Amino acid sequence: MTLVARLAMLITLVYFTFGWALLWIFAFLGEAEMLADTFDLPLDMAVPPAMALYLGMAMMWPALISLGLGFWALDRILMLRDPRDFARMGAHLRWCAYAFFGFWVLNAVNVALQPVVLSAHLPPELRPEVTYIDIDIDVVFLALAAVFMAISRSLKQAQDIADENSQFL
Repeated sequence: MTLVARLAMLITLVYFTFGWALLWIFAFLGEAEMLADTFDLPLDMAVPPAMALYLGMAMMWPALISLGLGFWALDRILMLRDPRDFARMGAHLRWCAYAFFGFWVLNAVNVALQPVVLSAHLPPELRPEVTYIDIDIDVVFLALAAVFMAISRSLKQAQDIADENSQFL
């Protein structure tokens, strides 16, 4: 089961990394259609200046790093030797919840601000409107963050109860 969980995390991380890398590789090669389609920009838009491409690419790294940190925390849970170490499990789960919430926030910021960065070279009438929250598949990470935070609080309480019970014995 741990192998399946690790493969799922690896596939998800590779999916996001490969998808984002493909966008920027094509943009730097002069093909802006995929980038324009992804961020709802005009498909016939000229390739943005290099500085906008560098800034847009740099804006995506924190979200990807946050996702990787969340998966790293889940991997630490899978590697725990003592399944009754509720305190450590809760700490890793809390770290994962923060990382997944960070991924969701950073990805929402990217989706909202990338069109602004990439269309800054266009005349004002051709620039798209800013959409602040785009509900997409990444909302799954927001839901997971909320669930993991609740579970981590329960694990903390379980550790307190286990510590109290050990004092009686």
